[in-house]
Amino acid sequence: MASGPDVTLCDLWSRLPGRARSELLDRAAEADWWVLDALPGRWEALRPLVFAAADYQRFGELAAGVLRCALLACRRRAGTAGELCRALDDHREPRLLDPAQRLSDPALLRMARPDALVAGGRPWFVELNVGPNIYGVPGLERRSAAFARDWPDGTPAEEPPSTLCARALALAGAVPVPDGGHRRVLVPTWRATSGIAAKLGDAGALRRYLRPAAQAAEAVGLEVTVADLSEVRGGADGLWVGGDRVNVVFNQFAGSVVADTAALGVLGEAVRARSVRLFVPEAACLLSAKRVLAWMHEDLDLYTPSDRALVLGHVPWTAWLGPGQTAERRRHVLARAARERTGLVVKPSRGHGGTGFVAGVEVAAGDWVDLLARRSREETLVLQRRIVPDTTWMHFRSVDGARETARVPFVVSPFLLNGRTAGAYIRHASPETAPGAPVNTAAGAVSNTVLLLPGP
Repeated sequence: MASGPDVTLCDLWSRLPGRARSELLDRAAEADWWVLDALPGRWEALRPLVFAAADYQRFGELAAGVLRCALLACRRRAGTAGELCRALDDHREPRLLDPAQRLSDPALLRMARPDALVAGGRPWFVELNVGPNIYGVPGLERRSAAFARDWPDGTPAEEPPSTLCARALALAGAVPVPDGGHRRVLVPTWRATSGIAAKLGDAGALRRYLRPAAQAAEAVGLEVTVADLSEVRGGADGLWVGGDRVNVVFNQFAGSVVADTAALGVLGEAVRARSVRLFVPEAACLLSAKRVLAWMHEDLDLYTPSDRALVLGHVPWTAWLGPGQTAERRRHVLARAARERTGLVVKPSRGHGGTGFVAGVEVAAGDWVDLLARRSREETLVLQRRIVPDTTWMHFRSVDGARETARVPFVVSPFLLNGRTAGAYIRHASPETAPGAPVNTAAGAVSNTVLLLPGP
């Protein structure tokens, strides 16, 4: 596996012939490419990020290695999903969790989209994003295909492997083959308080969003039922929709956001009885806790030399503060936080979308430790070394047609299906994003994709 300084990732756009760049930008400006489902914004990118195919492949292998090291850290503290919940002090109601699920189950890393900031060409993984609620796939694939279709002749470029196809193959592998030989997957719609269903607003829009997933599942030989979660019945003896027994549920949601508690009760009973499977087990969501990154640094002496180099070289120093911590460890972490304030950021262990993110450089020295101490009495926080990311020139178009160019930082997030890279989700700041703000869509970041250049 690639590790350490061997893995670099650089946007190669500026190295392309000037005429090719101009042609693509002109074609993109004339096109109607507002295709990113439920990821609205005022701006869109007029070009993809461009990476060397070999570099991106090594980057994906690196991401898979980081996830493997994260799971090892969890398994040193827990043997089952229920034990991991307790180790993380996660007191949310895990309504679809099978507490007896072993952390040795490879299904826990079935789907992930870790986030990496790139500094000096070196990827640094700042979040792991393991679990089912990973969105944007259909729109990102259409955008990637549009860029590839309009790529100027004479400049070879290729799309990354299809996330939709890789996900469908992983879904087929998750479905047991019963005696009758039929394998049925439920692609459900659901009502939710947050996430993709809430953003899209109604069941019809959600069904249209999920249609590519259903079509991809049918293409690999699965029998597909598309129905609302409210239509499921059964429990420990199995799960049915109408007259069809379901083998696996394509769950693009975490149970905590689903509003239909009756349907969740039926589904949860079937999951815990092992009479139906979730495509991505609810236990996978636990691995996304940022405290896991802190455990990786606590465990440096327990890793093999190559894994230790992987963590040190690609996971920024992270430590946790929160309830259940020993007084001595708490004093140690707070003392380091005080010494290194300007080089650190703080965020909730279970936060998302940039909520609760604070950079130490933006806080007065006298207020920093008080802020950490106060917040960490109520919730688990992580302190993380601040990564100052590389930037690239990006061309934008606004919803009213205005064009603008700005130098922006970016986050690269590979989709990993069963440890293999398939597709990419890029976010970069918009022309209006405040300097130093987190690069995520909740803070106004623009969603994008990549194209790959063959050869060195």
